[in-house]
Amino acid sequence: MNQQLSRAVLFALLLACTGFPPPSQAADLSALTPEMVIDRLSTEFIKIKDIRTDYTLETNLFLLGCGGTLRQKGYGLYKYPDNLKIVMNGITYIFKGNQIKRIDAERKITYWRFANSPDFSIGYTPRLMSHNFYLTIVKSGANEIALEGLPKPGVLKNVNKVTFYVDPVKWLLKRLDISFRNKSLSGYADVNYEKIDGIWAPVGTAGKSAFQASNNALIGFGFRLRGENMQVNSGISDSDFK
Repeated sequence: MNQQLSRAVLFALLLACTGFPPPSQAADLSALTPEMVIDRLSTEFIKIKDIRTDYTLETNLFLLGCGGTLRQKGYGLYKYPDNLKIVMNGITYIFKGNQIKRIDAERKITYWRFANSPDFSIGYTPRLMSHNFYLTIVKSGANEIALEGLPKPGVLKNVNKVTFYVDPVKWLLKRLDISFRNKSLSGYADVNYEKIDGIWAPVGTAGKSAFQASNNALIGFGFRLRGENMQVNSGISDSDFK
């Protein structure tokens, strides 16, 4: 996966794994199951019919001791449950399940598919967590619920587990911790929210991850994504994804 596509995939994953809070009271944590946590996130997520946002993405590769921040600007469109479009540097990526349609500045079209990645066939919603991982609650407290996710067969061959941290009061996914098979690498993503038109929306994230290069080596990178001028439920048309 090349650097530019990995950044687009990062945007997709963060959107897909983010939940929105219900207005009701906190749950009875002692009786929670992983399925109930996903249900609480998903019930509120469907209130988001679409998102339109400009964004600034900063990335920093950790390769042979070299660094340097790359800053890019673009915009993204999401329409529930499975339409996602990202534009940056004159290149458009349209996601449908695990297939990506890439349109370059000269309007040349190519198609890619994710390999050894989460299965996005059900759409980009919180249910991807239980669809792609065997989940176990490893912490259940008044301020935080932690779910340990073990990748299902064929998913994320370079990852041992992902731990999802949920705010049980607002019911927001606030952090991911990634454990790679390569012990020299680690990954995480913190997610930030703002209330837009009465709905909590993910407006930024920062952390570390890794992508697999063409020689199968894992390359670590840092990232910071900030949404700007975000609009929620603005009425995006299906034609915007064609």
